[in-house]
Amino acid sequence: MIYTIENNHLKVAVNTTGAELYSVYSKQTQTEYLWQGNPAYWAGRACNIFPLVGRMYKNTYYYRQEPYYPRIHGVARYYVFSVEERTATRLTLLLKDNEETLKEYPFKFKFRVHFTLNGNALTTAYEVKNTDDKTLICAMGGHPGFNVPFDGGVFEDYYLEFSEKTAVKRQLLSESDRFMANKAEPYELQDGVKLPLKHDLFDHDAVILSNTSRRVSIKSANTKRYLTVDFSDYKYVGFWHANKTDAPYVCIEPWSALPATDGQIDVLETKADMTHVLPNETASKQFTIEIHE
Repeated sequence: MIYTIENNHLKVAVNTTGAELYSVYSKQTQTEYLWQGNPAYWAGRACNIFPLVGRMYKNTYYYRQEPYYPRIHGVARYYVFSVEERTATRLTLLLKDNEETLKEYPFKFKFRVHFTLNGNALTTAYEVKNTDDKTLICAMGGHPGFNVPFDGGVFEDYYLEFSEKTAVKRQLLSESDRFMANKAEPYELQDGVKLPLKHDLFDHDAVILSNTSRRVSIKSANTKRYLTVDFSDYKYVGFWHANKTDAPYVCIEPWSALPATDGQIDVLETKADMTHVLPNETASKQFTIEIHE
């Protein structure tokens, strides 16, 4: 089921399946900024990532010496959430563990996704409560796709721009393009902050960066409009569209951890960057999409 929230600036739609963001529509310019899921390129729009980021090697990880076989990006995207709260400008959706989730992810939890509108900004906040009697281990992240172009021109007219110069590193992928290589190298940006968009940038899957300013915008020299994603809570960001295509969108993906390393089956207890949540405790992360017109 689709629910909407709105204010004077934006109208936002969310699907209860996966608590997936379905539309970010500007009332000011009658513009849809969110990718609308054309299956010719990518049928998704903005899936939520919990409790694992990306693929596990051989679709397997171990916890307490037992193997588990998760789907890509964890369980949240595959289940229908219940509506816990809804106002004109705020929507909270809830997923609880069930018999099926426990087969892939052996923890009891309550996973909430809060959508909140404030002026020209939409914040997506994740909240995981550990309802188990053992420490819960998870990662979180977003996967929103944005229409490019969104105000005329062509894809190559647009670029990604970080808010400040930092010593950006690229987290390298293995030759398979599906897993991490467990290596990072300096990544040069134009003028220290810009990454021009071109379709072949994604021919070898996502561009995954760390040590960024954690605030990035999609801009074009041909329009004053731009879109910003603030992902201050996240260590990594991935940029992606369907590889070896002319897909008219780009995903900006805040990640708290990385997918598996090629050739290595992860042990959940020792996997790097995972969030550890004690029983009855809660962990949260958020990112914000701002529309500037």
